[in-house]
Amino acid sequence: MTRYDDLLKSIKKKEADVSIIGIGYIGLPTALFYAMRGMKVRGIDTNQSLIDGLKKGVIPIHEEGLSDIAKEHLSKIQLANSYDNVGETDVFVLCLPSPIDESGKPVIRYLEHAIRDIAKVSKKGCLILVESTVPVGTTELLAQLFAKESGFKPDTDFWFAHCPERVLPGKVVEEMDTNHRLAGGTSEASTELAVVFLSQIFKTNLVHPTTASVSEAAKLAENAFRDTNIAYANELAKLCTTLAIDVSEVIKLANLHPRVDILSPGLGVGGYCFPKDGWILVESARKKGGSAELIPAARHVNDSMPWHVAKRIREIVLDCTAKATVGLLGLAYKENVSDTRNSPTVELLQALTSTDVDVIVYDPLVDEGFGAKQADSMDELLKISDIVVLCVGHNQIIKDLETSDLAEKVFVDPRNLLPKMRSKVKKYVGLSI
Repeated sequence: MTRYDDLLKSIKKKEADVSIIGIGYIGLPTALFYAMRGMKVRGIDTNQSLIDGLKKGVIPIHEEGLSDIAKEHLSKIQLANSYDNVGETDVFVLCLPSPIDESGKPVIRYLEHAIRDIAKVSKKGCLILVESTVPVGTTELLAQLFAKESGFKPDTDFWFAHCPERVLPGKVVEEMDTNHRLAGGTSEASTELAVVFLSQIFKTNLVHPTTASVSEAAKLAENAFRDTNIAYANELAKLCTTLAIDVSEVIKLANLHPRVDILSPGLGVGGYCFPKDGWILVESARKKGGSAELIPAARHVNDSMPWHVAKRIREIVLDCTAKATVGLLGLAYKENVSDTRNSPTVELLQALTSTDVDVIVYDPLVDEGFGAKQADSMDELLKISDIVVLCVGHNQIIKDLETSDLAEKVFVDPRNLLPKMRSKVKKYVGLSI
């Protein structure tokens, strides 16, 4: 039997040794799902404190249902902070960061470092899957790097594929099991192996074979699409601000048209993926002589929203007879998660404090205060604040607000989450009026 046949057989029998590189926001849920589905799983991360915490059962990610899965299956995962014991790995799954630098250029050095480390210790006959969102052509480049560093022959000694994660933070557990999966190999054999492997974990009808470059582009395209649609809503909100009309009502009435579906505007677009993936797609084409206008423009619109809201808040502060304190509710980048990466609230906080506005913050899911005074409860924030800004609608924040007395507060609601508060506050301020 060939190495391909041996690997295919071990995957189908769920006897393959799987090593997941990077046990973060995506790597940890992935490892838990693989363990839950009967795979032999090893989790590797260079963050020693993360590994130590996981060994003690500490789950650093706030995702509904994840702790329950961890209670039953975390102990099945071999956790380590080095590549010392991965020599017999059949399938490597790379769940590593792929950020952009200050100029918007993709950074893939974390993946490159991992490939070099794996190449030093891996055996012949392994499959390497890249889950990270990367520039088009990166998976092929990583495969070439692995061949160079290991001395192995592609499609004989190893196989490579891009299989991007596609889950929504806040719904990772639900979508890990229900979202469609892409299996984009650098060759037909690589695609076939990737499809078979993913089909052991997820429903077969959810796994779609393709090429590595198409898979890379599809992942970038879906996030750039959503970012661009949000940008339209945000630009509409800025126009309505100038026109002194309610953008929420404009959108509500426009969406009555059967072919119109405008999204809700807000404080901006955060998280790990949206602020970078459009730039990565543009940069992928730029290297081939291409150019783009819409995607960069959308990025600029979304990046401007915290400053738009900050301007409106500063205007309210100036209208106050005494120096006013602004309370920001929610520091995460979206509802019901603890993730603060690229959070628009943090941008808003920086915009306000840069002009000497007094700010206090509260988020029941986030420990860090980003330099601002932190309230320990909703009651403490309301006691100190004159202006309350609903930045992130965590379930707990909404529940607390609905039972609190805000009769003497100016209430700023950039995302129109609680319009019913209009009759319960001193003044209600939406995104545009």
